[in-house]
Parts: sequence; C-alpha cells; structure tokens
Amino acid sequence: MLPKAPSLDILIKIHKENMPTRTVINNKLAPSHKLAKYLNEKVYSWQILPNTYNTRNSLDIAEELVSLEMNVSDRIITLDIKDLYTNLPKQGILRATKHWLALGMGSKEENEELLLTLGTIMQQNYFQYNNTYYRPAKGVAMGSPLSGSLAELYLQFLEKQYIKHWINSK
Repeated sequence: MLPKAPSLDILIKIHKENMPTRTVINNKLAPSHKLAKYLNEKVYSWQILPNTYNTRNSLDIAEELVSLEMNVSDRIITLDIKDLYTNLPKQGILRATKHWLALGMGSKEENEELLLTLGTIMQQNYFQYNNTYYRPAKGVAMGSPLSGSLAELYLQFLEKQYIKHWINSK
C-alpha cells in the first residue's frame, strides 16, 4: 500500500432542510494513519477519563433521558460544538492529554514520548482536493482514527476544569 494525501469528499445531508453539506476526509492511506490508529488504541487502553459514557446518536440520548431518574439537585447540560474537530486547539489538546496522563500509570518518559508522538501526528493535518493541497490553520484532522479520542480528552478536561466548578458553585 502506497501512502497518499488524505482526500476531501463532500456528502449531501439529504435528511435535512436545504440539504446542507458535510465534508469528509479519507485518511486511510495517509502516512500517519497507522500511527494514529495505534495511538487511538493506546488512548482507549489508558482508561483515565472519568466519564466513560458515550453515545452514537441523538435517539440513544433521548431513550436514556426518558428512563433517567433525577432529583432536584441534579443538573443536565447539553452542548453541541459546531465543527468540533476543526475548532479544537492543538495546544489545549496537548495540555489536556498531559493532565490525564499525569493521573495514569505510565512513567514520565513514556508520557513525554506519547505527547511528542501526538504532537507530531496533529501536525499532519492536511488534505487534497482537486489536485490542490490544503493545511487547516487549527484543529485536528477530520477522518483520523485519533480525532474522536482527542476531542474526548479535551472536552472532559474542560468539563473537569471549568464546567463542574461552575455547576457546583451554582
């Protein structure tokens, strides 16, 4: 298999009014794909994140909420982040990952190596469209096997540092 630049495709959301588009980037042949896949498996094996509940879609969330037992002191917050992957700050992700790794079992040397590798992979955020190459100024690579995990690491860090404090202080 020869590596190729990730390619951009555009899908039409036929289920939505005015049929907006969604950009999709195929990273399977990208030079960093296998390393990103390996790191993604590593992230899952760390099991360092406090909130492990994830959902696939809004229907699953609705079904869970219907059966949820709550009392008056419970709070629910929902957030929808527009263009999540393309708006994630790389330095914020590295800071969040360093925070979670410090709570884990790895040695300082292993953690530094993982952070260095992660930083290198995040720099490989580029794609090709119509024979032209593009490099987004911010965010993580859409279509990378690692992007979802990086988003989770960062968002749970924000939740721990800011949102929980805000909720607890009312």
